[in-house]
Amino acid sequence: MLRRHRSAYLLAAPSLVVLAAVFVGAMLTLLEYSFHEYVPGGADIPGTLATWAEFLTSGYHWGVVAETVRLGLFSTVVAALVGYPTALALHRIRRPGWRYAGLFVIFAPLLTSVVARTYGWELVLGDSGLLNGVLGGLGLGPVELLYQRSAVVIALVHILLPFMVFPILSSLGQLDPALDEAAGDLGAGALRRFVKVTLPLTAPGLLAGAQLVFALSISSFATPSLLGGGRVNVLATDIYDNVNNVDWPLAAVSSYALLILAVVALAIFGWLQRRTARAEQGGVTAAGAASRGVRGWGVWLALVYAFVLLPLAIIVVNSFSSVSFGTWPPPGFSTKWYANLFEQDGLGEAAMLSLQVALIATVITVAIGTAVATALVRYRMPGRSVIQSLVLSPTVVPKVAFGFAGFIFLHRLGLFGGTAGLVATHVVIMLPFVVIVLTAALMRADATLEAAAKDLGAAPFRAFRLATLPQVRPALIAAALFAFVVSFDEVDMTVFLLAPDQNTLPVWMFVYMQKYQDPTLAALSTLLIGAALIVAGLVALLLLRSGILATKKGNNE
Repeated sequence: MLRRHRSAYLLAAPSLVVLAAVFVGAMLTLLEYSFHEYVPGGADIPGTLATWAEFLTSGYHWGVVAETVRLGLFSTVVAALVGYPTALALHRIRRPGWRYAGLFVIFAPLLTSVVARTYGWELVLGDSGLLNGVLGGLGLGPVELLYQRSAVVIALVHILLPFMVFPILSSLGQLDPALDEAAGDLGAGALRRFVKVTLPLTAPGLLAGAQLVFALSISSFATPSLLGGGRVNVLATDIYDNVNNVDWPLAAVSSYALLILAVVALAIFGWLQRRTARAEQGGVTAAGAASRGVRGWGVWLALVYAFVLLPLAIIVVNSFSSVSFGTWPPPGFSTKWYANLFEQDGLGEAAMLSLQVALIATVITVAIGTAVATALVRYRMPGRSVIQSLVLSPTVVPKVAFGFAGFIFLHRLGLFGGTAGLVATHVVIMLPFVVIVLTAALMRADATLEAAAKDLGAAPFRAFRLATLPQVRPALIAAALFAFVVSFDEVDMTVFLLAPDQNTLPVWMFVYMQKYQDPTLAALSTLLIGAALIVAGLVALLLLRSGILATKKGNNE
């Protein structure tokens, strides 16, 4: 037993070392720096509560907190109103192929650049954009949406819709069909059955989706910054502004305020989920709910697909515009913006740095993530829950807060501006996603094959390589692809970690969008969208082969 525990700890050790050295070290450094005070002129006074007092007694900062909460609530409510019927419609599709095609449409934009998606909505919602063009033609416009909270909410719902749909879809798949049938036999109509049976039993999935959307929306930086136009001031943009103003202590306090807000939200959603779990106890008497056919839901799905794909399609069309400003429809056709794209200074270097960081970070993350996932699934050692909580803890901390924490931490270590610091921080934010995917795959893998290999004399590593690795290889590749995309597209954290002479591709796009409005960015975004769709198809195929997205036969008939 002691030997098994030692093996488990050795497997978990690389991940724990990285998290302790980088994640915990950075967050503790940020906490210590929040007790400094910045004095104009460059002075820095340590060991004081003055900055906390300034934040807590300032009406402006409380207004920023309130705007952050409002943005999170509006985004969550709208995402739920769109996401629940979308999940219900997808669940009712009988043919698995059509269902996975729908999931592909919902999921694919998540793999495109966040700056590209934001740029697409700027083209749609701008004064000369598609929406105002249509409204003007109908005699109803124009309306001012860009640089308002509504524009930010629309873009965040577009970006975060998959995080609402997938948990609800999972809950719908676990429904006991006998309950709905019994309610129908007792005379309950469709609406009453939904309110009394379906909605309460799928509340855990709805709450899980709401928790994800709220947490991600309050910590979003790029979208409020680009579409808010300085009018939508939230904690994430406030942190960035304070860093630019060299008031690092105030940025540290704002970072912890955002973290506290995220933790409070997590606690509230956790309490709601526990209440829901107690209310729904009683067990399942049959297989998961069978699909009943789309019927009238096809129109709804068509509208949602249009909402998801519209900004991406507008980007592609605008990349061939003949004019240097966003207008709809484009007055002419031209490929000059693709030529202009490859003449941009620093673009090649930014792309190469993004590729370098993403590739190295992905290799490291998959290696240590596989090891710790194996330890968590195959071993029952003391402290397992603590290790699991630590591995998943980076998902709780907003990336803007961790990015600024890494900025201070790397400065103190003398690693700021180097590739090593970028790779280390990217590994931290990628690790939870890799572990989640691989844990699910390892739980489905047949452990007896590896045990049999060991009984026949194979060493532990050889037994894992020959017996378990082939079973989880599709999930392993999918996790690697997903980790690569997360790293390659990272903006919110990376924007703090780059020296003045450095740029990753997403940060280059972010800076370009702040300065210019010509379709050069549309040309680059079109190329990235094409690459992302290919990656999304590969990820979906590999997840299907791994069994993670598999459904029981009864659910598809």
